[in-house]
Amino acid sequence: MDRVEKSPRVAGAELVTDVPRGRGAADRPRETEGGASGRTKRRWVTAIALGLWFGFATLCCGELVLRGASRFGILVFDTEMWRYAREVKRPSTNHDVVLEHRPNVEATLMGVRMRTDAHGFRRAAPELEAVRTGNERIIALVGDSCALGWGVPEGATLGEQLERTLNASQPARNRVVVINAGVGNSNTAMEYARYVEHVRPLHPVWVILGFFINDAEPDPSATSSPLLEHSVLLATLATRIPSLLFPARRDYRSYYGNLYAPESAGLAKFRRALRAFGASLREDGALGTVLLIPEMHEPRDFGPFANVYRQVAVLAAESGFDVIDPSAEFAPGPSQTYWVTKADSHPNAEAHAILAAALARSETARRLTQPVS
Repeated sequence: MDRVEKSPRVAGAELVTDVPRGRGAADRPRETEGGASGRTKRRWVTAIALGLWFGFATLCCGELVLRGASRFGILVFDTEMWRYAREVKRPSTNHDVVLEHRPNVEATLMGVRMRTDAHGFRRAAPELEAVRTGNERIIALVGDSCALGWGVPEGATLGEQLERTLNASQPARNRVVVINAGVGNSNTAMEYARYVEHVRPLHPVWVILGFFINDAEPDPSATSSPLLEHSVLLATLATRIPSLLFPARRDYRSYYGNLYAPESAGLAKFRRALRAFGASLREDGALGTVLLIPEMHEPRDFGPFANVYRQVAVLAAESGFDVIDPSAEFAPGPSQTYWVTKADSHPNAEAHAILAAALARSETARRLTQPVS
């Protein structure tokens, strides 16, 4: 039987076959390094894309939650103020007025309806408007969000309560109407400019300037970043993050007190505006009253801000205003009794009733309700 020998060709084929395998093995580390580097880059790109997507989705969810909460009666102060700025306020063409209300708009803010008339003034409750004839003498209430009645329902603001009280026993020829020219985030200089621009042409017989302790603030910006204007979440973060990073900003006592420090940027302008306001009322033959609205953390006798309010009362009297101090009518001690909500210290309807009653008892009110001969 013949012996089968291994063919050199086969052996050669094996050798030929082994050679490229060896070369492929030598090349493989370079391919592996390139592949690993590519895979690492892809992982980073994927991680960044997922992070951006997650961040964007979170922002969208936060935006939807804040907007939806307001619509369903979950009241978040920053959200409601953002909506107020977007839906009710607008920059004024008069740079001294800075901000004003849009005419003939309606919004539900802090759970209450707010409507404006053709002048941008807050409208009264329908039942009060229904009994007005258009022949009444005009009382004008000028101020910021406290005078406006932020968070106070229609029918319960101090202007409406004052109107009802003064007209309770008056004949038709002696009745009055109180127009509410309050605008949130205003200082006294802006309020004086608003009087000249919008209120003076109506020839009010009595002008009530509601003073609150932040009225010496510098003018706010009439416009904001488009991002903040269109995103409630970003607007809220822009407000809250500085407060978290700088705890001193959360100290309302220091903040308000510093507004009346001699070097304060807004104090000199506040004083000039109050004096000019008084002079204009004398020129117009209108009665002028400054209503001192307490800060509602400790409203009795103005709490820790008594010295500031005393200084303002003196300046107001020197400027020709009668001064009404209702602070003794509030309960003593710190309390949230008079707050719109537990997170919003604006004066509520109960506080507005105290303010209106103090005005109704004033000498100016008594003079206006004397029978007209």
